[in-house]
Amino acid sequence: MADGPPRSQAAQTLLRKLKKVRRRLSRPEKLASEFDIPAGELEAAITELIDEGLVMRGRQGRIGLTERMGLVTGTVRVGRRGRGVVIPDQPDVPIGLGKGSVRPAMHGDRVLVEVEPHKQRGLQRGTIKEILERGQTHIIGIVHGESGGERLVVPSNAKFGDPARIVEGDVEAHAGTVVRAKILEYPTSYRSAVVKIERLLGESGTLTTEIEAVRMSLGIESEFLPQVEADAEAAAAVASTGLADSSRIDLRHEPTITIDPSDARDFDDAVSIEHTHNGYRLTISIADVSHYVRPGSALDREAADRASSVYFPGRCVPMLPEKISGDLASLRPGEDRLAVSVFLEIDATGTITGRKFARTIISSDHRLTYEQAEEFLDAADETAPGSIVRLLWDCASMLLSQRMRRGAIDLDIPEAVAELDENGEPTTIRRRTRLRAHRLIEECMLAANEAVAAHLEENDIAFLYRIHERPNDEDISSLATRLRSLGLRLPSDGIELDPKSLQSVVAKARAKPFQRLVHVMVLRAMTQARYDPFKQIHFGLASSCYTHFTSPIRRYPDLVVHRALCKLIEVGTEALPTREALVSVGLHCSQRERRAMEAERETMRAAGILVMQSRVGEEFDAMVTGIDRHGFFVQLDEPFVEGFVALAKMPEYYEYVADRLELSSRSSNARIRIGDSIRVRLESCDLAERRMELEPLT
Repeated sequence: MADGPPRSQAAQTLLRKLKKVRRRLSRPEKLASEFDIPAGELEAAITELIDEGLVMRGRQGRIGLTERMGLVTGTVRVGRRGRGVVIPDQPDVPIGLGKGSVRPAMHGDRVLVEVEPHKQRGLQRGTIKEILERGQTHIIGIVHGESGGERLVVPSNAKFGDPARIVEGDVEAHAGTVVRAKILEYPTSYRSAVVKIERLLGESGTLTTEIEAVRMSLGIESEFLPQVEADAEAAAAVASTGLADSSRIDLRHEPTITIDPSDARDFDDAVSIEHTHNGYRLTISIADVSHYVRPGSALDREAADRASSVYFPGRCVPMLPEKISGDLASLRPGEDRLAVSVFLEIDATGTITGRKFARTIISSDHRLTYEQAEEFLDAADETAPGSIVRLLWDCASMLLSQRMRRGAIDLDIPEAVAELDENGEPTTIRRRTRLRAHRLIEECMLAANEAVAAHLEENDIAFLYRIHERPNDEDISSLATRLRSLGLRLPSDGIELDPKSLQSVVAKARAKPFQRLVHVMVLRAMTQARYDPFKQIHFGLASSCYTHFTSPIRRYPDLVVHRALCKLIEVGTEALPTREALVSVGLHCSQRERRAMEAERETMRAAGILVMQSRVGEEFDAMVTGIDRHGFFVQLDEPFVEGFVALAKMPEYYEYVADRLELSSRSSNARIRIGDSIRVRLESCDLAERRMELEPLT
């Protein structure tokens, strides 16, 4: 169900009854008599379910479930080349749309799709029958054309549709300006959309403007409503009551540190550790955001709607106002802060033998960057914080070994980071180095998340699991075929695949020339993680019970989990939502997480194009990172950006071999595979398309 008013009781009853009847179509009057639904309520319920796309009318006014007529409701997602898919409302594989068949729908629209009985190239295909709900009210794009002639807004992201015609309004904009334009008329199969400019965002060609364009095109709000800011300011008084709460455990005497990126704006996790006779006592303390953000408040409603902070190069759009995220709930060194702490007893094998939980007061002693922590791991200094860091690493190494023994999958996919000048414009894109200090914190947080999930489950408390389902059979079969071409084999070709099977394949590829290829293959076969109140495995971590608890400043699911845990710590706190009520919360948070990821990817691509625009004609060393039937993608060594080599640029004819994920020459034995090194020349950059065209050098 799309976001909107809750479904009426009559509509819920009708939907439940329709699922029970065996006939495809029913007369409304027959339903009214069969199920004793008043005629007035019945017609309103039918209209409501038709608007949702769950019910449709057939001939003679009969109604039936759309799913029984080969129809599916879902959301349109359009790629940069104009090809679209529909993501079904009920979790299922995407439904492909033919090229050019998206219009008059647009990216983000909720639609009714007729699914074809046969697949094409292994993909379910469909045709849009009806637009149920528009996903866009505005277009973000660049003005083209001069005054006096026809002027257009060309979407800054090609997937958001074709150019739209501008009608005169109160805001004037010259060619090259990025604008926010309100849609007055949506496109039809034969006519473009009509828009009116509402706001100027800046000149095209700067990262600042691109960030604003991406933010607005995805509906990410940067400002908080006055009532939300007022709630955040009022939380300062609530802090003092927490510090005076005698039921909280005082941990201010324990040596505690935070380890974060050098540019971190908030610090929501801190760690401390000590040796025991049997191993270690590890304490993970997380900012007690639930103390400040009360259920049902304006602050809570805004956090629930945003569901996730969004990180752009040099900037963050936070889930919570600065007063909370950067002050009261930020575990800054030398300041008393409220926390929820997880106490873990860990033996010498890395097995967790005991766990406890409490609301606490802490004071961090040291704020370290990952780079500083790494230096302490290499040093022999036995004074704090170096001694704490090394003890944490010893413990984390055992936790990691334990996870690897049960089958957790460790993929090394490099991450890009933009370096900015004083104006916020990118100077280069570099590869982020993954340090031992990163792993140290990751292992501590993973252990805390699992401990909290197990505790809540044992006590039958409703919360949001972090779920990562097993890959579907088609993806497993495809992966098994591609791995065989490299001399690797999944046990039983992936039948009844478990995490250990994939882990063993990844391990066998280590230090081989095709290691990167295997990591990419495995990643592409995996499903996307999500939130759900009903338990399933986290396949990638090989964990049967997992949640997100450690980042309540920036993730709403973590705040939901904090409230559930505090319900156990303090009997008598406010009522918690049921599992059924949390279904929609989990779905919304999963969607918001994907929106945040899309925003971050888009702006990093834009930053890469802006860095490379002045380097057209230069040569670079690169590695092949992806292959399709049109050509292949490469990652430059320096700057760390990605571009595309079209097959038309190759000196000989290559054909795409899908089973082996490679390009093979018809005239020689030459092959192009993921992981290959290649020398290329930058031919062109297109900021709107986020595309760099390269040509190979022989």
